[in-house]
Amino acid sequence: MDDSTTPLAAPLRRRHFLGAGAAVTGAALIGVGGAGPADAATRQTTAATPAASQATAPDATAPDAFDQLRGVWSDILTGGSAVDPTDPDYLTAIATIDAVAAAAIALYDTSAAPASVYTDLPFTQVENGSGTYYRLRDTSIAWATPGSAYYQDPAVLAPVLAGLRLIGSAYYHPASPEVGNWYHWEIGAPQALVNACAVLGDQVAPADLASYLATVAHFVPDPTHQQQGTVLTTGANRSDMCQITILRGILAKDGDLIALGRDKLSDIFPYVTASDGYYADGGYIQHGNVPYNGHYSYVLLNDLSQLSLLLNGSGWPIDDPQFAVILDSVDLTYAPFMYDGLVMDVVRGRFLGRQLETDHDAGHAITEAVLRLVPVGSREQQKRWKSLVKGWIQRETFAGIKASATPARMVLVKSVLDDPKVRAADQGPNHVQQPSIERAVHRRPGWAWTVGLSSSRVARFESINGENLRGWHTGDGATYLYNRDNGHYTDVFWPTVDSTRLAGVTADTVPSALTAGNATVPPTTWSGGAVLDGSWGAVGMDLVPYGSPLRAKKSWFCLDDCVVALGAGITGSSGHTVETTIENRNLHAAGENRLTVNGTAQPSTPGWSGSFAAQGWAHLEGVGGYILPHGATGATGSAGAVTLRALREQRTGAWADVDNGASTGGTTVPYTRTFATLWLDHGVDPSGGSYVYLLLPGANARDTAHRAAHPDVTVLANTPALQAIHSTAIGLTAANFFTAGALPSVGAAGRNGGRSAGRPNGGVTVDAPASVLLRGQGERLTLAVSDPTCTRTSLTVTVTGRSRFRRGFGDDPGVRVALSGDTAVITVDLTQGLPGTSRTVQLSR
Repeated sequence: MDDSTTPLAAPLRRRHFLGAGAAVTGAALIGVGGAGPADAATRQTTAATPAASQATAPDATAPDAFDQLRGVWSDILTGGSAVDPTDPDYLTAIATIDAVAAAAIALYDTSAAPASVYTDLPFTQVENGSGTYYRLRDTSIAWATPGSAYYQDPAVLAPVLAGLRLIGSAYYHPASPEVGNWYHWEIGAPQALVNACAVLGDQVAPADLASYLATVAHFVPDPTHQQQGTVLTTGANRSDMCQITILRGILAKDGDLIALGRDKLSDIFPYVTASDGYYADGGYIQHGNVPYNGHYSYVLLNDLSQLSLLLNGSGWPIDDPQFAVILDSVDLTYAPFMYDGLVMDVVRGRFLGRQLETDHDAGHAITEAVLRLVPVGSREQQKRWKSLVKGWIQRETFAGIKASATPARMVLVKSVLDDPKVRAADQGPNHVQQPSIERAVHRRPGWAWTVGLSSSRVARFESINGENLRGWHTGDGATYLYNRDNGHYTDVFWPTVDSTRLAGVTADTVPSALTAGNATVPPTTWSGGAVLDGSWGAVGMDLVPYGSPLRAKKSWFCLDDCVVALGAGITGSSGHTVETTIENRNLHAAGENRLTVNGTAQPSTPGWSGSFAAQGWAHLEGVGGYILPHGATGATGSAGAVTLRALREQRTGAWADVDNGASTGGTTVPYTRTFATLWLDHGVDPSGGSYVYLLLPGANARDTAHRAAHPDVTVLANTPALQAIHSTAIGLTAANFFTAGALPSVGAAGRNGGRSAGRPNGGVTVDAPASVLLRGQGERLTLAVSDPTCTRTSLTVTVTGRSRFRRGFGDDPGVRVALSGDTAVITVDLTQGLPGTSRTVQLSR
């Protein structure tokens, strides 16, 4: 409805710059209609009384509240008057949007009676319809951006307006049947359409605008449901449709619609405990069970950051107190998976195979959204976020954000880069685990390591709409190492890598395992781990791969300068070879990184392969070292003992090989990259096979050889029931109990352990599956424990020390400590606190 009869306060002047930290000028908009009884009870408005409004005659030439909001949205999309065409950075950004517009303009169908707007996008499939709107929106943005070659050019405007009329009459209208992928009808096309109309403003004839908005209303009548009202919207889909509704309200001058879109955002804010949304541990799920901190959640963050900026100071502010969850998500959900400007593929789901959305592209979107949120964060958040983002931008050496930024994004980027008061911040060292999405990140100076797991709660992988066609093993314990090579996974990694040999994965080479699937889950529950003091971690999984009879138990123990990987119970029955991949590194086009095995440099010729005893050490230049302890690896497969194999090969692939989706599919252009691969060959149908190796990121060959000769990590157990290690360097014992069991008194307090250096940490017994970390420091023991199965209601851990315990306490929810001589019994009520998270106990002798 048109609520223009509601009294208005003094008009808000156009907000020219909407970047991070920018001041909002002008008087605040007041509550313009749309607020129902519930809103009246919770939202304060400053609406003028009728008497007050009559006392001052309104300025008939001033824009009303809706026009002002439309102008604000236009500034959000274009950058507004903050864009300085004389600044070289903005010249580059303007050139970016001009190139996009030029490409679209060149494809107009200029025939006398065009059947479509663009010659290459006939109205024969829904993807072409939304694609048409995307191009018209992008050209509109260029037309509205100061400094653009197309700025307010009538010759550019006319075909845009004609194009909107053509598709609106020939294809996208209320009488059109919704066929194909619902997303294009209900989000893609309407979102681009209302954005174009907002940027074009009064250049769109009133009759045309009314027609377009009627179409949007038909396909998006209510933001709470999708697929023609049959499915409840969640997460990013909800925020997209709320944004469409709010913009429809602004363009239609209907306050009720703006209020509806704003109010229905509130369903997104609270933490969830199942299915889609934000989890209190920082995880984000979309499509029921797929980790998506690196895609759907940033779409959501982008929507909310734009809308919070748009509605702040208006009559429809987002003032739900639970919006604090969104602000907290910057540190909990996004930052843990950012690395020098990119977002880690481990949380990008099926989108890791998209040619036009690399890990850096996704990272840039998160960077932009975080900067846009700065004005609404607390003072502490503002300071922290600016420093965090400046660090991401300055350390990004591959596909930097400034190279592809639009003018609107450049405004935000320069707000921190050009501010000498903002100091770039490093991340880590730390260890973060998010049980809700079964992901862990381990950071140390110069590198970060992460792993993707799966269970009955979290999908192995997602492959729909022709996307992520080779993601088979990404949830089977695939590990990712990030270092100074800022483009390792960006540089055509997924089209060219051997996806049956992803680092960290134990896989059966049975062909049936290569079948695509949609968000499949294994039947197992043990997946997760424990964290001690935010610095060290134990991670593990009960592996049941997709389409294979292979079974295995796998663990990773994350220490100060290395990750220790253990595998046990590796059993296959398919008649095919089973392999554990230690490393599969993209050496880019040149591929000259030296591989050294046990002190001998190996040939750098493409196609070289070698076989070695599975003991000793290896080193890959520019990456790090790998140690295989003597006698720690075994198998009983038909091929005999485990063998270390190495391969340097050139692999060729195209983006279309991993994504052939109708609207997302990559090109068929072939790319060739060189890979160095190390893996353990367990033979055909191994029974009870095992492995142990240490990954030393950033180590040089000499240090790797020294560590191999002077080990400071002891494997205490490596069986299907228990995998455990002890590090003398830090006095840490780490164990993954896949069943109830006991670990005898072992380990030492470490070289920094004070009076108790060299003495045992103590024995550990658990009454159920658990992940445990125990560290000795002087007379103090610190214990961290979790239930990675997320199925138990209670867990009991018994620690037997070398001497009498004097004190024990735990501040985490549901933790009780009972002491009796040299024994401490820790009982954890797992119904309190977050599932799968660690509880910490301090014990002193």
